[in-house]
Amino acid sequence: MLSSRLTHRVTGTAIATLMLTAGAVAIASPAAAKANTMTLDRIALDTRNAPVIKAYLTYSCDPGSDVHVTTTATNLDTPDGSAPSIATATLPNDKLICDAARHVERLTLSPQPGAVFQQGDDVKVVATIVNPAGVEYAQDEKIATL
Repeated sequence: MLSSRLTHRVTGTAIATLMLTAGAVAIASPAAAKANTMTLDRIALDTRNAPVIKAYLTYSCDPGSDVHVTTTATNLDTPDGSAPSIATATLPNDKLICDAARHVERLTLSPQPGAVFQQGDDVKVVATIVNPAGVEYAQDEKIATL
């Protein structure tokens, strides 16, 4: 059987180690534990030149990430039997700022040939942070009326 003095010493060492570990976790940099995040904000139809969809998104990505953002808008107001109108945009890796902060970016989604978007249409916009292998890190979707 261990002496009382040795038992107290082992217990004290274990408690001190536990407290140091908890303290290190508590003061760790938020950037060290940050994940890729994305939020779609305002979505609007811009008809000044050719009709395009403007989408504002707030994102963050881990430093050194090799990722890009893909965005797709699908018109939910289509006549029965016809294919929905689609507009897309890509934000390449060299345009992203990957650090501990959150950044806002305005995307211009260009309609595919034959696609029609009008004021009052309901659209579903999906934005995704993707790596070159196609693995999705974060995604947000929003339904908005143009």
